[in-house]
Amino acid sequence: MKQVIQIQNVIKRFGDRAVLNGINFNIHEGETLVIMGGSGCGKSTLLRNIIGLMRPEEGRIMIFGKDMASAPDEERNQIRKSFGMLFQGSALFNSLTVGENVALPLKEHTQLDEQIIKIIVKVKLELVGLTGFEGLKPYEISGGMKKRVALARAIALDPKIVFYDEPGAGLDPITASVIDHLIMDLSKKLKMTSVVVTHEMKSAFRIADRMVMLHQGRVIAEGTAEDIRNSTNPYVHQFIHGEMDGPDHFQKTRDDYLKGIFGNV
Repeated sequence: MKQVIQIQNVIKRFGDRAVLNGINFNIHEGETLVIMGGSGCGKSTLLRNIIGLMRPEEGRIMIFGKDMASAPDEERNQIRKSFGMLFQGSALFNSLTVGENVALPLKEHTQLDEQIIKIIVKVKLELVGLTGFEGLKPYEISGGMKKRVALARAIALDPKIVFYDEPGAGLDPITASVIDHLIMDLSKKLKMTSVVVTHEMKSAFRIADRMVMLHQGRVIAEGTAEDIRNSTNPYVHQFIHGEMDGPDHFQKTRDDYLKGIFGNV
């Protein structure tokens, strides 16, 4: 299977702390890969390094054979045109209409005629179930609809890869499920590679072809959803089942932890 992204011994430090401490894994063409882990495990930092918003101190991040870690800014900007990004907070411009938000990358990165852009915007909004919403402003639509607009914008340039940062954040379970099914549907229809950063286990197991779990800046598990579900690693087991007791339980017993919050009850 063709590898579109190769992450090789990536190390990223903040001061003396290695937030990413030797990350290695590959992402295959056409798959949906979920990167998961608890708060502070390094998953958001890893995403920022992959898309070129940060540079690691060591290691390589190869996207279509080009190293995002060492490429000059102009080359990195060219590589970025091959992928889309769905930000955690949608990151829509409130001063622009829904249609103008989706059209923005087309106006910035192409020389297409205005009428062609309008047609493309209409098609992309139709793909996410928002036909006829072009003229509304982001503040006039719901949180779930904003996510769908942001997704339409992310696929505006027909990217080969789409990155998703906590796509279900701030959404109710039903709306989050709608977004998950959109991710799966668009990945298949448009033959895209999808990379999803999340800590939501229902979402992760619903959409993933493969999963990578981070803990303290390292990869501690990698495989299919079934591989992860059956993992004997105690950290993996604790995380996917949401258990307080385990190797990461604040280094206290549950009773001591609760006593520290509520006192004697």
